[in-house]
Amino acid sequence: MKKVPVPTGNPWKVTDNDPATVPVPLPVVIVGITGPYTERDRKLWAFLLAAVWDELGTKTIHELPVAKINQVFRETGGEHGSAWIWECAERLTRTIIEWRHTENDKRYKGISSLFGAVIDEDAQADGTLRFHFPPLLVPVLKDPRRFSRLRVHFLLKLSGKYAVTLYELLESVANKKDPALMATLDELRQWLKVPEGKLTRYVDLKRFAIEPALKQINKDPSGAGFRVDMKPIKKGRAVDRIRFTLHKTDDRVRMESDLKNSEMPLFADTLRLSTVAFEKAREVAPGWDVYALEQEWREWMSKKPKPDKPDQAFIGFCRKKHKKEGHP
Repeated sequence: MKKVPVPTGNPWKVTDNDPATVPVPLPVVIVGITGPYTERDRKLWAFLLAAVWDELGTKTIHELPVAKINQVFRETGGEHGSAWIWECAERLTRTIIEWRHTENDKRYKGISSLFGAVIDEDAQADGTLRFHFPPLLVPVLKDPRRFSRLRVHFLLKLSGKYAVTLYELLESVANKKDPALMATLDELRQWLKVPEGKLTRYVDLKRFAIEPALKQINKDPSGAGFRVDMKPIKKGRAVDRIRFTLHKTDDRVRMESDLKNSEMPLFADTLRLSTVAFEKAREVAPGWDVYALEQEWREWMSKKPKPDKPDQAFIGFCRKKHKKEGHP
């Protein structure tokens, strides 16, 4: 039986002790992304994927509060407004993704929009974002064979499209026997989506794209889970390609060892709740802040055995809390 890749940590809690991660398909699976796919869009897509992972394949439409999404991005250095969330959703919907995958020894290729979303136009700041990942893409997202594990909050903290993209590329090779990425200058320009005709010289590509991106990543190796060395390789007198070599941190090595020793790695000691659980909680505890109840429940559960069904346990807690306060 194949091990199913799952996120670790809690995407809603920004912490260095238990980093939230999300598995995403490698570039050999996702072979093409075209459209207005910006740095911020990549961050939102990865975060939402982590937040609703448990629902993929079982629920078509996902719902999350805009304010709660925005809070996480503010904590990681993002904007204080919320209009950007819908702007990102619009661009993600206009972005086309192509992929290749194997199923039962048969090769398939697919194409789809990357995303779909709906939001209350009159309440964008405090409303609910309803969205979906294309059904045909979901099996590819959950394919256990070819994926890299992005550190969600580290990704959110990066600034600039080159830093975000380079981190994703480096993470795709981090777990190889030889954790290194070799690329020609043309490949790097293509992968980093350098505008055509820009940064054509190695010295400019290095100065304005590669070095600033590596500086951000190497500034926080505990957040990235690795540090990176860059070595230019010449062909004749000119630089022809670059080799990036990764060195994992000790904490990351230990964390990955724990994951490998688990038959079905789950969110490391973190109880996962689906969006359905929050909907039910609102029904059984009308008028309450369900996210405040969630925090109270987690503190209470930290002293008790881990429940087999976290959703039901949380809903039951909310129901009892509501009745205890004298409500019918």
